Amino acid sequence: MRYPSYLLRLGLLACTSAQSLTTVLANNNATLSTLTTLLGLVPEVVQTLSAAQNVTIFAPSDPAFANLFARNPRSAELMRNPRALAGVLQYHVLVGKLLSTDFSATPKFPATLLAAPFANVTGGQKVQLALVNNTASVFSGYKQPASVVTADLEFDGNNVLHIIDTVLTVPASPGQTATNVGLTSLAGALASARLIGGIHSLRDITIFAPSNDAFRAIGSALGSIEATGLANILGYHVLTGTAWFSTDLLSADQMVLSTLQGPNVTVRRDGSNLFVNSAKVVLADVLTSNGVVHVLDTVLNPSNTTATPDPAATTQVPAFAGVSAVGDAPFTSGIMPTATFTPATKMKSTLPAPSAGFTARKNKILSDLAVPLDEYTDASPKGSVDIGIRDLIDEINAREGFVTTSSCAGRVSVYLEGHKPSSSASSSSKNNHHDEPETIVTSSAGGKGGGEWLFVSHDPVPFSGNYAELFGLGLARQTPPSGGDEVAGNKTEEKEEEEEYRLIRFKFEPMVCSEVPMLTRWQILHVLTASHEHAQLVIQAGMEAGFRETGAVSLLPKKPEEDPTPIVAVRSMGLSLESMVGMQDAAGNRWSLLGESSGYYLQQLVRTSHKLYAENQRRIARFRAALDRSLDFEAADVKKKKKKGEDWEDAETRRERKRLEGLQKREEVLRARQSQAAATGDAQPSGKDLMLAQPDVL
Repeated sequence: MRYPSYLLRLGLLACTSAQSLTTVLANNNATLSTLTTLLGLVPEVVQTLSAAQNVTIFAPSDPAFANLFARNPRSAELMRNPRALAGVLQYHVLVGKLLSTDFSATPKFPATLLAAPFANVTGGQKVQLALVNNTASVFSGYKQPASVVTADLEFDGNNVLHIIDTVLTVPASPGQTATNVGLTSLAGALASARLIGGIHSLRDITIFAPSNDAFRAIGSALGSIEATGLANILGYHVLTGTAWFSTDLLSADQMVLSTLQGPNVTVRRDGSNLFVNSAKVVLADVLTSNGVVHVLDTVLNPSNTTATPDPAATTQVPAFAGVSAVGDAPFTSGIMPTATFTPATKMKSTLPAPSAGFTARKNKILSDLAVPLDEYTDASPKGSVDIGIRDLIDEINAREGFVTTSSCAGRVSVYLEGHKPSSSASSSSKNNHHDEPETIVTSSAGGKGGGEWLFVSHDPVPFSGNYAELFGLGLARQTPPSGGDEVAGNKTEEKEEEEEYRLIRFKFEPMVCSEVPMLTRWQILHVLTASHEHAQLVIQAGMEAGFRETGAVSLLPKKPEEDPTPIVAVRSMGLSLESMVGMQDAAGNRWSLLGESSGYYLQQLVRTSHKLYAENQRRIARFRAALDRSLDFEAADVKKKKKKGEDWEDAETRRERKRLEGLQKREEVLRARQSQAAATGDAQPSGKDLMLAQPDVL
């Protein structure tokens, strides 16, 4: 047998004399220092490994842990929990010694030391080992791959250690696995049939999981199905008592296996392909906490157990007679991923091509964004796309099937609400309160609903000794003119008609978008997508980044002949802050709601906004990275391919040019406002003007 050259080089390491595990770790401390530190937190695990016989350790490198902590900051906190840390480390230890030469194109599924309560698999949780493109690879939960970068470091007890480039993912429950690998119809169906708890409690199970497209293909039969009928269908997709991996199912031309529901399924082999009744396995061996999942291209029918496949067909015919497909994947409402995981072996489906209607809308948006920076305007307080978010917008818009535009990357503002509508006009949409989503009215003062922005900053607010002056409040007094009771709402109806008080609010809002005005509250970004499949990728990236309220609207087409173009709203209400800080009467006099305590209170609001601002930036960075990973897209490389030439500029040069352009525009705006103020006899700039003169730092 002839081995790849990399295996011959790595195999030389096996010729060295055995040594202790501690020595191996010390000799490779430059690569394994994080692992060594973590092992120090669980001495009982070190003791077990030091005394072990015939085990294989997969040791994540320092970059592997760094990537994990950057992708999921909560994992670093999890590692400080000794019980959880011990479970993660145990999943990296195999029962039995396996050298690099034991990896082959035919996968193996050895057991690890991980057992209950983290796994419900006889003999310990499994990993998948295979030689992929001449690289020794390990597949863990969500079918996430890790590559061996240094192999065959043997130590005392006939044991071996391999250094890998990715921390292994402990397999999750069937429901969570389905949700996070894109099988959201199955996850929703299990919940609708009230089977989540029952399926999770089973030991050693095999699930034949229909894809979202498979559920969509029989959608007409699922619209009014009852929980019992749905449970019967799903139970026909579950085998109990044995986790049947692909190597087991491929061991015979045909196998008849009993299901949880009762009727048998027939597994057939056609070359390297597997079929279950008439359904084709399009993705095999996705590990779960209690077994394994194989993804199917059609839904199995317990009333049609004799269905047979057409191996030559690209997609199998549904096993349900008289059904028709639907536009939306069934049972997906409210099913949101908690992380983004793209299986290493992707399903044999691709993102659909954008429709002509979507392409026309995208071209219009890109045309609007293509105008020179000093000429572009929108309805935001700043009036233009914020420099701090423009690079992310460009990266999204460079990808086929996605388009977005945004007004800012996050802002702090002080806002004077609009005039209250009179009773005779209360039903008019033109006088809706500025927080009502049905209609947004832009006043000449630049605010919504007739209001006015007294202060706006897209950067962290600088500390000040007088926030009232900085925010343009110009407080005339510390108490309301007619006593607190009247302001609190105890006035007579006659006085309420005579006097009007307008609230002044301090706000922090994450990155908001002007493309869909009625959805801007609590949003950071809107992305118009070409299909449900495109939308799902953005939703997954948003959820992974920490924007837990991310969701989609416009799931159905406006006209039957059109394709749906969902709008994904990436958002998190937890990052927003709003507080009343003052009032203004009809004469224009303003005062604080907190009297002498207002200075301290405003200072605390600013401090809180700084923390929210920093978290907002971290989440934006995580969203950007997650979206790039899910799209297999590196924005810098795409830009270079598209723009190389005399006019091409790298990211750093572009950022500096945009910063200088922004400074120039702000200076021009400030000079214009100062000239206008001087002409009217008031040359003092407002708090908003002062902030417009500051450079962008994002």
